[in-house]
Amino acid sequence: MVQLACVIPLSLIGFLVHPLAAKSFLLGAIVYMLPNLYFTYYAFRYRGAQAARWIARSFSWGQSGKLALAAVGFALVFRFVQPLQVEFLFIGFGFMVVLQWFIGLQVAKNFRL
Repeated sequence: MVQLACVIPLSLIGFLVHPLAAKSFLLGAIVYMLPNLYFTYYAFRYRGAQAARWIARSFSWGQSGKLALAAVGFALVFRFVQPLQVEFLFIGFGFMVVLQWFIGLQVAKNFRL
């Protein structure tokens, strides 16, 4: 939710300044977020000590699926979105990576992990 709260206003402001760059940035962010949603759903399906083996497998398969979905996402964008500013596509993807690291650090600091 925090990622969406950051990306949507940035994209809206970007549409006012440079629509093509903002569209490419937003697509990069989406290519990052959708595979992460899949991973989150898939990896956290099981709970409890008795499901430890299934939890480990879910993380492994979830990560593999996330990587495959990201590759498919980029392929679909490159194939079907024209015009596209590739640098802003990757900036949007990279922004989401850095934002996730930052959010993780903030959560860890707040919970003193």
